[in-house]
Amino acid sequence: MDYKAIAQNRLIRLIAGRSVMTAVTALFIAIVVFFAIRSIPGDPALTILGTDSTPEEREQLRIVMGLDQPLMTQFSVWLRQIFKGDLGYSYSQGRPVTDIIGPALESTLLLGGAASVLAVIIALVMGNLATSRFRSIRRTTDWAEAIFLSAPQYTVALLFLILFAVLLPVFPAGGLSTRGDGSPSDVLSHILLPALALALAPGAQMARSLKTSITTLQSTELLPTLRARGLSPWRLSVHAHHNALPPMITVLGIQVGAMLGGALFVEQIFSIPGLGALVVQSVSLRDYTLVQAVALLIALIFVVVLLLADVVNALLDPRIRKGRA
Repeated sequence: MDYKAIAQNRLIRLIAGRSVMTAVTALFIAIVVFFAIRSIPGDPALTILGTDSTPEEREQLRIVMGLDQPLMTQFSVWLRQIFKGDLGYSYSQGRPVTDIIGPALESTLLLGGAASVLAVIIALVMGNLATSRFRSIRRTTDWAEAIFLSAPQYTVALLFLILFAVLLPVFPAGGLSTRGDGSPSDVLSHILLPALALALAPGAQMARSLKTSITTLQSTELLPTLRARGLSPWRLSVHAHHNALPPMITVLGIQVGAMLGGALFVEQIFSIPGLGALVVQSVSLRDYTLVQAVALLIALIFVVVLLLADVVNALLDPRIRKGRA
C-alpha cells in the first residue's frame, strides 16, 4: 500500500481532517448532553417507583443507577460505556436502551429521509422557477418561498392533518401503517404528509441558496461562453447546477438539524413512534439513561450529515479539495 500517495491525496486529507473535527464535536456534545440532562429537576427514582415507594427503595434504585456517585464519576462511566457501544439500561422500561431506540430510530430515519428527498425536490423546482425569465413566475415563487420559510413545521403539520386527514380524508391520520403489513404503498401514504410538513421550510431555504448561486453564475461569462460553443440548453443547465449545487448541499446539511428538531413535534402530531415520542416519554419519566442516549444520537446524526455534506461538496467542487474555496 502506497501510504505516501494516500497522504498526498487532498480528498483523503480533507475527509480525515473533517472526521477528526467530527469526533471532537461528538465528544463536546456528549459532555453537554450529560450535564444538561442531569440539570433537569426531579428525582428519577421517585418518578420510576412512584409515590408509594419507600425512601429505602428509592435510595436502593439510585445506587443501582449509579446516581449516588459524583457527577464526574457518573460521566466517565457513561462515556466508557458509549465507547463500548453500550447505551445503558432503561430502568423505567426495564430493558436495554439499544432495544428501545432501534425501532424508534428506524421510524425517524424513514421520516427524515423522506423529508430530505422532498426538500431537495422542492429546492430544485423552486430554485429554477425563481430564476425564470417570466416575472410573474418569479414573483409567485418568491411569495411561496416566503410563506414556506415563515410557517413553523408543527403548524404546517397540524394544518395538513386537519385538511387532508380529517376534513378531506385522503391520507391516514397517523402512524406508519394501517394494514400492518408494512407494504411500501401503505407506508408511503402514512409518511407523505408528515414528511412534506418537515420539508417545506428546508426546501425553501435551499431554493433560496440555489437561486442565489444560479443568479450569480448567470452574471458571469461562463454560461454565455458555453452557449457560444454550441452547448445545448440541457448541457448548459447541467453545468449551471454543477456549480450551484455545493452551496445548496451545505444548506441541506444544516437544515437536517432543523428537520430533526421539527420531527420531535411532527412525530407527536402524526403519532409516529420515532425518537420524538421517545424524548417526550423519557423526559417525563426522568429516565436519564434513555434521554442521554436519544439526545446524543440525534446530535450525532446531525454532525455526521454535516460531514457527509462536506465530502460531497469536495467531490463536486475541486476548489474545496485544494483549499481555495
